[in-house]
Amino acid sequence: MGVLSLSFVVISDEMGRKIDLMMEQAFAGHPPVSIRYGTAVLFAQSKEGDLRVDAANVAEGTEVGGARFRNPALKADVSTDDWPFFYMPQRVYPSSYLWWAALMVVTSFVVYSAFVGSRPRTADLPFFFLGAGFMLVETKGIAELGLAFGNTWQVVGVVIGAILTMAWIGNWIVGRLPVRRPWMPWLLLLASLLLGLLFVRTGGIAPTTAGRWTSVVLLTCPLLFSGIVFSTVLSGSAEASSALGVNLLGAIAGGVLEYNAMYFGFQSLYWLAAAVYGTGLCVFLIGGPRAAPA
Repeated sequence: MGVLSLSFVVISDEMGRKIDLMMEQAFAGHPPVSIRYGTAVLFAQSKEGDLRVDAANVAEGTEVGGARFRNPALKADVSTDDWPFFYMPQRVYPSSYLWWAALMVVTSFVVYSAFVGSRPRTADLPFFFLGAGFMLVETKGIAELGLAFGNTWQVVGVVIGAILTMAWIGNWIVGRLPVRRPWMPWLLLLASLLLGLLFVRTGGIAPTTAGRWTSVVLLTCPLLFSGIVFSTVLSGSAEASSALGVNLLGAIAGGVLEYNAMYFGFQSLYWLAAAVYGTGLCVFLIGGPRAAPA
């Protein structure tokens, strides 16, 4: 009979409750046996779910059983592929993150005004939404592709490499095939986001080489269309420095919006990115810059 054991320093009963629930879920509803010694806890379970530990055979002062972590009053959420925050017992917005995010936003606007020296123009607003959407797509890509490649430096290299490749292809296309209707790749951008969401929700990341690289292409292809839109719209901007500054502000705002994944999960970023890009398209159609003639 095989036994799975997990030794973990449990800093709160809520964290212990979370691990207990995850192991219970993994073993078809059979809760694990926990052996607590100090702050460290050993969670053990067998495939059959009938593991027993004789309390008489453990050291004095050691707590055996699991009743402590099965208290329904303890609030804990099970980690999933969509919400993989193992060290967060519950879905919450950490107050420390909110304070730092607010400080970062304020500092960014101060720096922008000091370097650019002029107020953002209405025609530059599409660049704000392009920057925010870019950051959201990049962040969710790293989290999702971690499921396919493992959460190591490798996945970061793969995602960043794919993003740079998509950006290069977008610039190459714009350089050789002038886009006179930027709203068309903008619509393709929104469609690619919905395709990526469908792909992820149906469990499309297969544990094969072909499946992994297919996921890389599908989950980063929105940035291909984003690159086409960005380069095309930038060519019609009256002041490139102001547009790029607004784009950076948008990227910072997208980084702040990314924290919504801590509560709603990473799939929610698809809808948030679609809303951001969709708003950018509307702003562009109303009063954004027009591409320079070829």
